[in-house]
Amino acid sequence: MNKVVLFLLGIALIACTEISYKEPQPKGIKSLTEIPSKLHGTYLWEGDTITFFDKGFRAKEKKEDVLYLGDSIILKRYKNHYFVSYRDDYEWLLRVLKPQKNGDLLYLAMGNVPEKDDERKIFIEKLSNETPVITNTVDSVTHYVIDPSPRKLYALIQRGFFNKKDTLVKIK
Repeated sequence: MNKVVLFLLGIALIACTEISYKEPQPKGIKSLTEIPSKLHGTYLWEGDTITFFDKGFRAKEKKEDVLYLGDSIILKRYKNHYFVSYRDDYEWLLRVLKPQKNGDLLYLAMGNVPEKDDERKIFIEKLSNETPVITNTVDSVTHYVIDPSPRKLYALIQRGFFNKKDTLVKIK
């Protein structure tokens, strides 16, 4: 799997269940057609580099590792956070980038749904207290879907539902 796809999928998602969304987030906020120039540049991430440019991003300089903003990768800005929604089959997954004063980007994602029944129940109840959680099963895989307002999504970040997964360190 190439580094750009790993960037979107996040850290250690193999065999993990992730909260998904009905539509690109935050809903109702206009999608950006280009990556803002203040994010342009090259960042060190997990021993590799990710380069953001006007229409997308790539790992190193390999053209085959380029991902462009479009129908399946949506970028939105809300309250000084950048929300990268990407389509995974029939659901949307989300990553959040928070610019830092030094030019770095904090990389945030909601924690995975715990695999153990008792931990999963506690997690889903806690999340359900914040926003409705829709549970559906497709091909014997259970999916948990939320559809928060922009304000509620931002509150989820502030309340610690999204964790810092890494820092993308700007190198040029």
